[in-house]
Amino acid sequence: MTGPIKRAAQAWGFAAILLLPNYIDLTSGAGDAQMRSPVPLTRVALAQFTDLVLVALLFAGIIALLRVLPGWHTVRWVLMALLPPLLLARNLNVIPFDVPSSAVFALGFLWTGLLLFLILRIPRAASRIGSAGSAILAGFAIFGGAMTWQLGRAMLWQPGPQSFASHIPQPDPHKPRLVWIIFDELAYRPVFEYRDPSLHLPNFDRLRGESTLYTDVVPIAFRTKRAVPSLQLGRTVTDVQYTAGNRYLLQYDHQPEWRLFDANSSLFAAAKQLGLTTSIVGWYIPYCPVFAGTATGCYWSNDDAQDRGPTLSSASFAEDVWFPLRILAEQFVSPRRAWNDLTAWNARGHELSVKQMSQRALQEVAVSHADMLYLHLPVPHPPAVWSRRTAAFAPGGSYLDSLDYADRLLGQVLDVLEAQPRWAQTTLIVQGDHSWRTQMWRPLPGWTAEDERVSHGGVFDPRPMLMIHARGQDSPATVAAPTSLMYVHGAVEADLRAISRP
Repeated sequence: MTGPIKRAAQAWGFAAILLLPNYIDLTSGAGDAQMRSPVPLTRVALAQFTDLVLVALLFAGIIALLRVLPGWHTVRWVLMALLPPLLLARNLNVIPFDVPSSAVFALGFLWTGLLLFLILRIPRAASRIGSAGSAILAGFAIFGGAMTWQLGRAMLWQPGPQSFASHIPQPDPHKPRLVWIIFDELAYRPVFEYRDPSLHLPNFDRLRGESTLYTDVVPIAFRTKRAVPSLQLGRTVTDVQYTAGNRYLLQYDHQPEWRLFDANSSLFAAAKQLGLTTSIVGWYIPYCPVFAGTATGCYWSNDDAQDRGPTLSSASFAEDVWFPLRILAEQFVSPRRAWNDLTAWNARGHELSVKQMSQRALQEVAVSHADMLYLHLPVPHPPAVWSRRTAAFAPGGSYLDSLDYADRLLGQVLDVLEAQPRWAQTTLIVQGDHSWRTQMWRPLPGWTAEDERVSHGGVFDPRPMLMIHARGQDSPATVAAPTSLMYVHGAVEADLRAISRP
């Protein structure tokens, strides 16, 4: 490999490894960027490719300048010492197991010590390591090429439908129906068991007065992408992939085989087989591509930032190019500023999701004639985008603020439902798909002092909230026995059969 080609390969390999956490969600099945986006990712993927080019050019330019310095031989060894621990530290959240920062520091110290020892005592071995390191960095260009190809695929990817609808005639006002609401990340403990004195949830309390509350719900999954299909299919989903070809693949019960999601085995299909109509308003999961041909009507959306981008589909191309590079620089120069900027950026995207999904859900509740109305809403899922003190959208809030918004949204839904003739014949399920995942959010931007206080230092209570208002129920009831969240699958299935009876 000639000098210029080798240096170009080294620059591209360095950029590919340094920026891997930014674009991995677009190139990896585990990232599931396609699963979470109802719109093409062309601009986001192109922004990530542009970042690769910019970093590679910067790296090549800096190395070219350093090479003409009299002390290049020494500088080269300094780079040999610094680059491996730097790239390792940069990719900690990509490694599939936990690597503590102290281990990175220790490895960097040992690596630097080894180089010094070899340079001073065994210069021939040091020279060989230097040549090998240079070749390895150039070899990373192969990895960079593979990632470039994957980014190209992401640029060309086209999502399935974001919405569809068939006409649903107005039914008899006395016909029973089911309304099923999933508030994402709704936990039992802070809502009912140990509610903070500063938090008021009049609408959850209002529904509690005429519903059955389950106080010891056993979760079925830690993540939404596993909990939702588990509830639909009635069996435990342990992993999910959504391919570039829009194939929704699942693993069941920790088995290694990947199987295509069977929409005909879902609860929406069960409703269709019973001659019932269904309407979906969903967040995060690709509901409409998955349930096209199964549900009667559907709308889904997600404006949140990519998990590790950090990019936003709603941002401009320039923002999606510049912001990830800015955060990368801030993480080395001013970690606190990077933390604050990431918090604001993530809140910006989530606020769009909350506003859009709230508006669409309320609209559907008001006009839908479906026998089964399903709402999956992005609250109180972090980051917080609401202030309960000002009753307005604002970044920097806590999980309690998000609960306040969820309560207000629930109140609006109840107001509409209770004013409709079918309310007396309505079963209403309100639940979380999982609990408040304190140990996951605590190390991430957006965690507040109030979150720390309310969670008692990040203590995780796994119980999601589950409350069911049966048709005609006008008094509270409680189930204190341990109840798997999978109970909801059977409850929905039984209610659909009841609705279909003449």
